[in-house]
Amino acid sequence: MPPYRRTFVIFCILAPLFYIYWWKFIAPDTLSGLLSSTASENVFNKTLGFPRIFVINLPPRTDRRDAMVLAGAVSNISFSWIDGVASDQVSDRIIPEDDRGHSAGARGSWRSHMNALQAVVDRNLGSALILEDDIDWDIRLKSQLQTFAAASRTWLRESKSSRAEVELLDVIKYADRDVKDVYGNGWDVLWLGHCGADLPSAQKTATSPLIVTIPADETVPAPKHLKPHPFALQDKLGDNYPPHTRVVHASGGNVCTLAYAVSREGARKLLLELNGHYDTQWDLMLQKWCEGGYITKEGGASEEHQDAPPICLTVQPPLFSHYYPKGGASNIQGQGGGYAKGTGSPYIRLSVRENLRRLVTGEPLSEMVDQLPDDGDPIWK
Repeated sequence: MPPYRRTFVIFCILAPLFYIYWWKFIAPDTLSGLLSSTASENVFNKTLGFPRIFVINLPPRTDRRDAMVLAGAVSNISFSWIDGVASDQVSDRIIPEDDRGHSAGARGSWRSHMNALQAVVDRNLGSALILEDDIDWDIRLKSQLQTFAAASRTWLRESKSSRAEVELLDVIKYADRDVKDVYGNGWDVLWLGHCGADLPSAQKTATSPLIVTIPADETVPAPKHLKPHPFALQDKLGDNYPPHTRVVHASGGNVCTLAYAVSREGARKLLLELNGHYDTQWDLMLQKWCEGGYITKEGGASEEHQDAPPICLTVQPPLFSHYYPKGGASNIQGQGGGYAKGTGSPYIRLSVRENLRRLVTGEPLSEMVDQLPDDGDPIWK
């Protein structure tokens, strides 16, 4: 056989063997690395790493919907809409007689959030982010969520240990190969927007006392700005941690459901427990549920067989906040009582809402206005 034919035959024999070897032993790791890299770049997409973002909006409030659409557009975020429910649309037949005295707004809000949970379950979504329509966020939200995701995964991994605190460093390079969700495995609720929360040391109950700290976060305002409402107390975060520290921990004492993510499993549990179980305003119901207040024993089951407490995580300062627009007093009542008089968004430095005109006209990040600079006055005078 001529040498060139011998070479060709050897090549034909070895090429398939090399191909099989490459796919079996080399490609999996290579592809895994490529896919994880791609996921890292693309996961915080138009729905922020969740299959869907739902915004609850009362149809008559076209002003709020217009503003949210524009804020989402300049942030490259895509929303799906849940029609809010007015109080007169909620039948007395589904409200226990003893609970019919709660405010009309609370009754409608409860049903609106239940409809959002229903959408998650009905569409079999892996998770969803649920937003109210009067909120604001930082222009750097996607990088904030990337950091939060690393902290969430850390908490879910370390919460069964005896550690009380973990400092999250170099979070952009942090990765878990065994997680199915960018935010980690096994969570029920991620409470990302609120008007105040308790640190684990002040909570009546906590799934775990673990706190994941994120130091030197330039998106966190100075301690003097950490106050959700003019009638509220200053957040304890500023007393317990160095300036510009963000923390992630089990939720407790949270008020206001400005923004929260719910997993498929969490949505099913909430729908099961709270369907037809209206007894107070929605945020307090979610707070109670996250703290294990609705845990039941089926058929007289023992303690070992009662429902497991839900896994709810929160972040301080929150990543989403109420937006108080220019032009008079807000119709938002704080947990300390009274109505807020001020303009802007607590906790949010480079506010999307306050920088809308600059964002629409394409000005660079360096031209955005920081509404809570370290040397500036707080929103609440």
